[in-house]
Amino acid sequence: MIHYNKICGWMGFSELSVSAGLTYTYAIAYRLKDRSGENWTNRFNRFKNKDNKAEWGGATVLYDAVPPLIKYLKVKPDRTLFIPALSSGEEQADPGRSIPWIAKECARICDAGYNDTVLSKQVHGKIHNLYSAEERSAELAKANYQCRQLDADHVFIFDDLITRGDTLSHIALAVLETNPKCRVYGIAFGKNESVDYCPNPDNDHVPEKWDRLWKKGEMEHDAKYKKG
Repeated sequence: MIHYNKICGWMGFSELSVSAGLTYTYAIAYRLKDRSGENWTNRFNRFKNKDNKAEWGGATVLYDAVPPLIKYLKVKPDRTLFIPALSSGEEQADPGRSIPWIAKECARICDAGYNDTVLSKQVHGKIHNLYSAEERSAELAKANYQCRQLDADHVFIFDDLITRGDTLSHIALAVLETNPKCRVYGIAFGKNESVDYCPNPDNDHVPEKWDRLWKKGEMEHDAKYKKG
């Protein structure tokens, strides 16, 4: 199990299995791949499956959780840029997808910058269908991530789930290739983990407030889109 530090309620990882180019990576909770009934795991699974209620719940949590983290890190908002990670089928981010619009709203709340066009790549296969680290790394190498020059000192990459850190690392290295003085951070909802690999992982660290906020977001979705 990779050790994390509890930072403003987040799981803070100083390193991942693959963390080239990353200063630090943050996730809300574990997504336990072999314990799908666990509360946060169930939520992340629904988010991954594009369940609109889960997207509202997750967004409500991040709108509360990201600003204290930015304040804790003492980064200057006007020198900070939020960018969304790209899905396997994208060459550039679709602004209508959940991660881009959540990252954009987090940037507005934090008075930080946001850009969903500075990052590009080639379409590649879905890596979550690949089980060996070698296969996943080989598929990600096909992406050939590119990043434009940025007017920022700190870059936060928003993604839904992280496993080994491969995707975030490829993005971070692309950012640093054209912006070598930047510090790059990862932000994700969940850290994929297996109970068989990581004995007795739990999500007891998650603040109760975030549990309530996720429920609130889902209730607000229901209220807004309630039929009849």
